[in-house]
Amino acid sequence: MKEFQVIDEVMPDVPPAGHATTAAARARTQGVAPRRRRFAAWPRVALAAVAVSAVMAGGFVALPMLRGPGAETAAVPDPLAVLGAAADRLAAQPPGEGAWWRRDMARVLRVRAAAGYTVEKRAEEVLWASADLKIGYRRQDGPVSARPLTPADERAWKKAGAPDLCDGCQMGKTYYTPLKLTTIPPAELPAEPGALKAAMLRAGDGEDPEAWLWGAAKWLLLDLESTPGTRAALYRVLAGLPGVRVRDGVTDLDGRTGVALTYGDGAARQQIIIDRDSGALLAVQEERPEKNEVVAYVVKRLGWTDDSAPE
Repeated sequence: MKEFQVIDEVMPDVPPAGHATTAAARARTQGVAPRRRRFAAWPRVALAAVAVSAVMAGGFVALPMLRGPGAETAAVPDPLAVLGAAADRLAAQPPGEGAWWRRDMARVLRVRAAAGYTVEKRAEEVLWASADLKIGYRRQDGPVSARPLTPADERAWKKAGAPDLCDGCQMGKTYYTPLKLTTIPPAELPAEPGALKAAMLRAGDGEDPEAWLWGAAKWLLLDLESTPGTRAALYRVLAGLPGVRVRDGVTDLDGRTGVALTYGDGAARQQIIIDRDSGALLAVQEERPEKNEVVAYVVKRLGWTDDSAPE
């Protein structure tokens, strides 16, 4: 079985939507089962936000324009409707073909130093999963780089005596272990939210259901060659959890904006950021205020290819 989990020392929260809006939009979102089709190889992640079509009537809220009493209102898409539309687009994509499923990403750590400057550490990583079960997985790890985040941070760093930024140029250990959903091959995971949630909960071994679903979902999105239909269904499962909030206009550590699923409290707030146009995964981020750090897995591209994996 080719399922696995990334475990790392590294991995931001947003205000929740209003209760009434969330409940109504969630009911609409959960009521549409994604279609399972084939997914084109190497989908490119859009780098800019796109407007949501006005056909999503009922998924908009009206906000007054700041032009005084009696001003017109502007239609603003409800974040849950934006997420639902992105999931629909993703589910409509075919799963793709190729000898290898390849995921290119950057592991990013930003730390605010006591002297007032922010340092960013970054390492590129490429993961290959063979369509041939006998071959399994291969991985390429790039070197770790470290630099002050902005020119202002660089000036503050130099003022502090330019201390070593790299600290051995390590970002914690990364390794893979089998994920608990080992009874179902990734390509055969359900593409209907209810069935997918049930399958995941059966694999939870009595763990807290919400925490298990969120934790397993991150790795299903990042590390398994699951179909677009399954990935879209997973967005809907997460959006339906009581502790998960949805917010549009969230930016990842590479400056790309999307719609985000958010989970956790002030000590460890996690986000799954999704491209609004294609439904592709942009990043998995976590803000750790007590450590003055933000960590992220930033996805560059993901999908099937006939490119040759390294030996």
